[in-house]
Amino acid sequence: MSIRTSSSHTRLDMKNNRSLEHILNILVILGSIFIIIILSIELLSTTPVLSNRFILNSHLVVCTIFLLDFFVRWYYSSQGWTFVWRNLFFLFVSIPYLNLVTAFTPVISHNLWITLRLIPLARGIYGISLIVSWITRSKITNLFITYLAILFVIIYFSSIVFFFMEHPVNPPVKTYWDAFNWAMMNVTTVGSNIFGVTKIGQSLAVLLAASGMIFFPIFTAYVTTKFQNKRKGTENN
Repeated sequence: MSIRTSSSHTRLDMKNNRSLEHILNILVILGSIFIIIILSIELLSTTPVLSNRFILNSHLVVCTIFLLDFFVRWYYSSQGWTFVWRNLFFLFVSIPYLNLVTAFTPVISHNLWITLRLIPLARGIYGISLIVSWITRSKITNLFITYLAILFVIIYFSSIVFFFMEHPVNPPVKTYWDAFNWAMMNVTTVGSNIFGVTKIGQSLAVLLAASGMIFFPIFTAYVTTKFQNKRKGTENN
């Protein structure tokens, strides 16, 4: 009787863990989407739309969700400190650095403000991978679409950061679409007729070119694997 009771409790705990995991996944996805929306509004607006207090509060809430997700998963994980070691990057990028810095340094440069705002975006990419894993079941397709989504996020935020930094000082960057075209041309490694004049703009061009160079071999490997699997399936039939 006690064995059956213990087994039922175990199944109930596993079910509760999965339910909690699904709730955390949803919160992480919502937090990731919120980060993208707030950053887009902040960087693309020519005049301030959001107050610093609202940005700080929203940043703290989203980072708290990310930290809660990490520690809850660690608590229910059977890996112990191995879980922490394997997910250390997610822990570091979930810390609300912006709130910590502004708490001790009331006045910070705008470039540092933007940089600290972008750090949780790395954690938000995890939310994108969750959406992809819900859509696809194939591990190969999952990996490919995940990287494609990450590449899109890199292109998107590189373009808006480039527009934000270059628009006041770079005459060819007149609208956001000039910056987006610059990002697309650089990620294909073709190069653009617009060149960054700020250090951040020049660094983003290198990041985009490197991302494009990584993507195309992955795309080739994905297409080759799909073709081989289809060919094997045809031969077996």
